[in-house]
Amino acid sequence: MHNILTIFRKEMLDTLRDRRTLLTMVVMPLVLIPLLISLMAQVSTSQAESEREKTLRVAVETHGEGADLMERLERRKDLQLLSGIDPSEFRDLVRADSLDLAMIIEPGFDALIEAGNTGKLQVYYNSTNEIPFDRLSKTLEEYDESVLRERLDLLGASPATITPIDVEQVDIYTSRESLGKMIGGFLPYIFVLFCLVGAMYPSIDLFTGEKERGTLETILTVPVGRLQILTGKMLTVVLSGVLSGLLSIVGMYAALQFIPDIPEAFRNIILQILNPTSIALIVLMIVPLTIFFAGILIPASIYARSFKEAQTLIQPMVIVAIIPLAIVASVPNIKFSFATALIPIVNVGLASKEIIAGTVDYGLLGLTFVSLVLLATIGILLCVRWFGQEGNILRV
Repeated sequence: MHNILTIFRKEMLDTLRDRRTLLTMVVMPLVLIPLLISLMAQVSTSQAESEREKTLRVAVETHGEGADLMERLERRKDLQLLSGIDPSEFRDLVRADSLDLAMIIEPGFDALIEAGNTGKLQVYYNSTNEIPFDRLSKTLEEYDESVLRERLDLLGASPATITPIDVEQVDIYTSRESLGKMIGGFLPYIFVLFCLVGAMYPSIDLFTGEKERGTLETILTVPVGRLQILTGKMLTVVLSGVLSGLLSIVGMYAALQFIPDIPEAFRNIILQILNPTSIALIVLMIVPLTIFFAGILIPASIYARSFKEAQTLIQPMVIVAIIPLAIVASVPNIKFSFATALIPIVNVGLASKEIIAGTVDYGLLGLTFVSLVLLATIGILLCVRWFGQEGNILRV
């Protein structure tokens, strides 16, 4: 045990002296995450303010109808009504952002309204940016309510006449649960990727780097067992990955302290992550997951002849790690279940989402942890086998 700790201290000290490793393990999570959150907040706020303040370009085709509605629209100073544009071009002009909105009042609109029927409008809008449509909808709703009041007055009826039932919507999720399930799928990206990247460069440096520097053979000649050497180096790789993942959480905390314009929903999610229980549960998954990553990174680093070859072998791992998390983040109907708790990386993403929402099933979380421990064990055995073969270590 003393020999392992000695090797671990030596390798950890060398790792902390390496600028490239420090950049990926420490600087990136502490600096990059606040910068990304700040950028997201600024872009989101700027776009929303721009869309709410700008004068909307609205093409209209009235067919000589809807004079009252058009008068209401013309009174608004934040709308620029454009006429004389061919309605067949509305769709393409809105798609190309040449117009913010386009509206067609169907022929016979006034006659339908006066007869107590429903007049039809068509509004072309961009569903990826609904702020312009929401702004126009205010006037349309006011006009609709005005016509409705006139009709009720003529009938001598009250608004309750057309509202026979009152539907009360009861959300089965709390605000924390809703936010966690909507946004929580994004956050595992941060933990998993920084654990992987944080372990990647120490792994390459401690094995491929030693091979390039010609010091790996020297280390093997010291009176220490090969398994002890591997254990000391592997502990360094795992600790580097776990620290990188934890520092990403510190980066989120720093973002909360120094960035005032973070959207409220995202701020609430980060606060849920910073809960001590959430952090402890996430770390519980991160440790065996990082050991599993090390179990793949180290054999690839041992096999590679050069730093460049090691990067080429290892980089596909980043893609393999991203794809399952992308599925978790983009497909809301994937549930944390017995089956998904056994799928590597996917289980971490789904479990993290449930932890953030405060709805985690501890039985499934335990199953996830057991599956990750088994993967970590496989990774350790793979490292031991690979490091025990002279052909891999001395491959040049």
